[in-house]
Amino acid sequence: MADNNSLLSGSICLSDIPKSQMRKVMCKDGKERIYLNVAVITKKQPQTFTSENGVAHTYTHFITCAPKKEERIDGVNYILGDLETRTFTPQSPTPEDVANAPSIAPGENPDLPF
Repeated sequence: MADNNSLLSGSICLSDIPKSQMRKVMCKDGKERIYLNVAVITKKQPQTFTSENGVAHTYTHFITCAPKKEERIDGVNYILGDLETRTFTPQSPTPEDVANAPSIAPGENPDLPF
């Protein structure tokens, strides 16, 4: 799954969510809300897709409704969308950034919240 330097990104088609999987819940604040149980599952074989603008996406996971086995209906697609793993590198300041950063003179009281 995703680690601290990556995330899963994708989209789902809201109109494809089976209405039978949506649950109305009365919340503690007195408002009724609609929830959908989901599961994120790793694909056995990643799939690569190239979008119209030429950007390649490799889908490593998918998101699905999570119906109980006894709730499943033959022919109903419970997969809501594909997800790709995006990895990023945390940005640390360079030595030049540190050297060029403004400093506070001794005894100066900056307006800091701590």
